[in-house]
Amino acid sequence: MAFELVFSIRAEEDAIQAIYYYDQISPNLGDRFFIELLEAYQKISETPQYYSFVSIVRKTKIRDIKLPSFPYVVIFKVVKNSVYVIAVKNTHLKPFIS
Repeated sequence: MAFELVFSIRAEEDAIQAIYYYDQISPNLGDRFFIELLEAYQKISETPQYYSFVSIVRKTKIRDIKLPSFPYVVIFKVVKNSVYVIAVKNTHLKPFIS
């Protein structure tokens, strides 16, 4: 059973900004980023418990998944049968949620 994905406005804005940024660098680079992001969303929808906790304190229950070719992580939380995507962050610029 796949978990339902619920996206925060922040996560959507983060993704759009990253796609735009990579499109400015090179044609099709934004598309490559978007494809990897969709693959990450698919993975966390199928097996969110597989990914590590962001904090040492497990009670936060916030996890992340790294994109393979880009310095980004998708930060998410599992609540019952849903995965709440909190943010899509560049680990070189701002690795933690502010």
